[in-house]
Amino acid sequence: MIAKHLKKILTISVLTIAVSACQTIDLQTAMPDGRTTPAPSGYKALCARVPSECVLPMDGAAREELISLHNMVKDLIIPTPEQGDFWQSVNIRSEGDCEDFALTLRKHLREAMPEYGAAFLLATAYTENAQYHAVLTIETPSGTLVCDVRFPQCAPWDSFPYDWHLREVAGQSNWENIGDDRVLAGIKAANVQAASTSD
Repeated sequence: MIAKHLKKILTISVLTIAVSACQTIDLQTAMPDGRTTPAPSGYKALCARVPSECVLPMDGAAREELISLHNMVKDLIIPTPEQGDFWQSVNIRSEGDCEDFALTLRKHLREAMPEYGAAFLLATAYTENAQYHAVLTIETPSGTLVCDVRFPQCAPWDSFPYDWHLREVAGQSNWENIGDDRVLAGIKAANVQAASTSD
């Protein structure tokens, strides 16, 4: 009994030291990235019971907020081909391209609905013309919605004529590759060949 009590005291002391260390430690690295895998069954059950814990609920209020902000950002961004690859969100009506639209819409949605911030994620793809392109994806109870500067309304992700490439991972600096490497390699090779021919 005494030994068991001492063991409990020792465990509490170690935990206290660990917590104290966490309060002063200077973090240098993030946890390593892994491969995409199904969520734990308990988490799936939670999402089924309370979808708003995991994705943006597409009820009347959220839907109206999305439509309103989407239209506002559409008016803010004047679609303009960009020279180079400078990403930014904007606050006033100005010229911008696909990623500027996606970043600006993501910013406004996260400010309006911060509790669902992780549902708003950037993604990239190759268009039907083999142009590299960025969009905003939104996780909903019914699946992934995509908002794209090229189209007037948000729509299901698989309705777009794109070969998907990368997608942002909530809370991480690295992104995940969601594309078919063989298809993407063919697109890149064709682009390189087209560029060399034009030269």
